[in-house]
Amino acid sequence: MSRVSQAEAWRRVRSVLEMSDLVLEVIDSRDPVETRNKRVEELLNKLGKPLIIVINKADLVPIEVLKEWKEYLGREHPTVFISAKNRLGTRKLIVSIKQHAPRLPVRVSVVGYPNVGKSTIINYLKGRHVAETSPVPGWTIGEQVVRAKQWLIVIDTPGVIPPEEVRDEALLIIKGAIDPTKLEDPVLPAVKLIMRIKSFNPKAFMDRYGIDAEDPMELLELVGRKRGLLLKGGKVNIREAAIAVIRDWILGKLTYYYRPGVIGNA
Repeated sequence: MSRVSQAEAWRRVRSVLEMSDLVLEVIDSRDPVETRNKRVEELLNKLGKPLIIVINKADLVPIEVLKEWKEYLGREHPTVFISAKNRLGTRKLIVSIKQHAPRLPVRVSVVGYPNVGKSTIINYLKGRHVAETSPVPGWTIGEQVVRAKQWLIVIDTPGVIPPEEVRDEALLIIKGAIDPTKLEDPVLPAVKLIMRIKSFNPKAFMDRYGIDAEDPMELLELVGRKRGLLLKGGKVNIREAAIAVIRDWILGKLTYYYRPGVIGNA
């Protein structure tokens, strides 16, 4: 699932947080509740470190919904929404860092689940490519300390997963925190992902593939045929179809959104 053990990743993240003046927690605009790392936030609270929540992938969600999340999460922590990939709203992130930095120059660490876009944000802050990016969850394998600007030092961290979530593959898929090709059986997590996507965006699969079905297994069959993922004899390779759906979710090609308060408490 990752190039470092989660226990080691947590140890390293804590070490980085201890040396930071300010922390950016990056979450996914499509699912702010599930991609918010409460374990990291609890640790930050104990350490007394200020936090800015960065809602990334803002290009995938309507702006009125993003504004609602900004207001909702802003009751707890300063919050900005951006699309790091498309450079949308990124100047507001710089303004927020300056506004909430306890001192300048400031050491800022970037935390969050794997694949929420931490490295892309660091690349933006630096102004050129410095942190290697990849669509494979768990790609970042070590901390990078980058002097992004004269007044800004940025520290990347490995994506960390709370211990209680490690064995829940379906949940990790939703969080974009697991490489689907490494799953022994990606079909069940894909089915759960399909059900979640359809519950919030019934048209997601028609929009992406031009096909749809109420039954998730039937939908996987249709996706497999559409993509030409066939075994000998013309039977659909369900495993590869499941991986394709999961990968499209991770890459932002399948989307949904919901408003604050719809799922538990953010």
